[in-house]
Amino acid sequence: MRSVFIFLRDTSEAEVATYLDRAYPAQWEPWLVNSAGDPCLYVNFYRDASREFDSEDWSDLVQRFGGEPAVVVMADVSGRHPGDEQVFDFVTDLLSRFSGSAQDDYTEHLWSLDELRAGFQVLGHPFFDYIGWHAQSQADWGWPRLLANRGGAAARGDGRPHRDRSSLRDPG
Repeated sequence: MRSVFIFLRDTSEAEVATYLDRAYPAQWEPWLVNSAGDPCLYVNFYRDASREFDSEDWSDLVQRFGGEPAVVVMADVSGRHPGDEQVFDFVTDLLSRFSGSAQDDYTEHLWSLDELRAGFQVLGHPFFDYIGWHAQSQADWGWPRLLANRGGAAARGDGRPHRDRSSLRDPG
């Protein structure tokens, strides 16, 4: 399953839950974002981020974010749907209501609302470009080499070595 994380500041879980309850009233925890009547995104609070991330990776994220996130929301994307439109709409809507950044499975870049809306790219890829990253990995290295080298600076997009190997999963 592909996932996106939204790191929020200056808010509370209760405030975010109130918004999600209004926006997605059919079900809560997980909240469902549908595509043609079928669940496409499964939205939850990610309460264990600081424990589940590698400690160095979490410290790096906190530094880049400018402090410990007040709330972390995770949206898992169903394999039954591409999810591009739903992810973009969900993340930009949430970031237009709450201050924060988003992260996809493919880079460690923290995407701002302005970057998302402007189509900003990291290493030639926009946010949540699972098709592009997959195609590039096939063309450049093929999966065996990508998996062996996914800790390189190219995966991170900022010239620093990538430590969290779980963030570059096979998008298939």
